[in-house]
Amino acid sequence: MSSPRTLSVFNFIIVALNLLWIALVENGYIYSYSFSDTIAQYPTYITPAKFAYKIWTFIAFVMVLASYSMFYGTQKAHPNKNTILKVVKIDFWLILNQLAVGISMSLKHNDNFRWSLLFTGIALISIMVVNNKIQIQRLTSNSFTRYFIRLAFGLYTGWLMYVFAFNLAVIFEKWGFGIPPAGQFYVDVILLLIVSVAMLSYSYLKCLPMVSVVLTWAAYGAYYQGQLRPRAESEQVGYLLIALIVISVVVAILTYMRCNKNRVSKPMELIED
Repeated sequence: MSSPRTLSVFNFIIVALNLLWIALVENGYIYSYSFSDTIAQYPTYITPAKFAYKIWTFIAFVMVLASYSMFYGTQKAHPNKNTILKVVKIDFWLILNQLAVGISMSLKHNDNFRWSLLFTGIALISIMVVNNKIQIQRLTSNSFTRYFIRLAFGLYTGWLMYVFAFNLAVIFEKWGFGIPPAGQFYVDVILLLIVSVAMLSYSYLKCLPMVSVVLTWAAYGAYYQGQLRPRAESEQVGYLLIALIVISVVVAILTYMRCNKNRVSKPMELIED
């Protein structure tokens, strides 16, 4: 295992380069078409509208801040014991995550959704491993580093969870696998319900309200897209999406209140185990 300072430097550099590249491509600054343009070729009932993908820009911003705060806290001039411990626990998992998500987005950009889904899964698993290693549900005190870790990793984890679900829906839409056209509706609804339960549960258990906020954003994007391109069963999915928006807002509020309760009861907790 490398030293905390070396790891924090690598983490900061790869997060900055990778996520900024994703944000630039999605906003059309590098190529003539974006990731969302490729996805739009295979419409599903749960794919968000194009504007929803702008979340990559915000994710890039807060992830860079979080990785910089960890880099800053490992330097000799101003070392922070908690930050150094987090970097040691993360080890190379964040670098693996960034490699996986970068490959996934490149494959998606080139219309290779099957392999893209595999690397999205690796990215999702690796960021969840990071969350477990740093015990993110316990990082509730009001410090700059902890705030941006929870904000950034919460947004990022939530978005990867939803991306995995609707990319799977895109694969069913693109290849069919013998499912009749009407069956795509049921596939999408099942995937939406599964990912929603997973996101809301993860949000509450890990004390990450931003995961529920991401579900609110994604559901609104999917609802908006459904109104722009109505399909036979769009109205039924629309009702489900509205219900999910309301539920995810409620869960986000409850989770935030739970985090505040933990913050009051354990204001100076040092994560060492």
